[in-house]
Amino acid sequence: MTSRKRTSAQPDASVEFVSGTAEETHAFGERLGRLLQAGDVLALSGELGSGKTTLIQGIARGLGRDPTTIKSPTFVLLREYPGAVPLIHIDGYRLDGAAAVSWLDLDLIFSPHKITLIEWAERFAGVLPDHHVDVRLSHVSANRRRISLIRSSARAGEILAYLSGSAS
Repeated sequence: MTSRKRTSAQPDASVEFVSGTAEETHAFGERLGRLLQAGDVLALSGELGSGKTTLIQGIARGLGRDPTTIKSPTFVLLREYPGAVPLIHIDGYRLDGAAAVSWLDLDLIFSPHKITLIEWAERFAGVLPDHHVDVRLSHVSANRRRISLIRSSARAGEILAYLSGSAS
């Protein structure tokens, strides 16, 4: 996996990683998962097939869970995985924007006692907590994916600082 820290006017405003395989995406997710704590919300966006679920499986491994049990909740919308810190996995693909999201139990989804991972997070615009971490995935080529973490909060800044240091 290649990594590259982007420069901007704000230090550590974003960090990019380019993954060439599902295994590399899992490994990056595992590193990211080890950093997560109760109350964290990761807002993942990216087109179909960009690696969102694959990244979440790696995050689950980093949280001490079996990644093979993590399935995309596209048709059920939400899955909760038990553990010392429960994991909420949401797929907003079938939701039609924030109006459709508003009927969900946002107190459950954004609980300070759980970790929440949201695929298709752009559907949650306007309801995401201020402390969320933006994660954007995109195709570089048929097999390569770009994973960008964007500094959107102080908590995101902490995660970016760690990943920048461990990525070099």
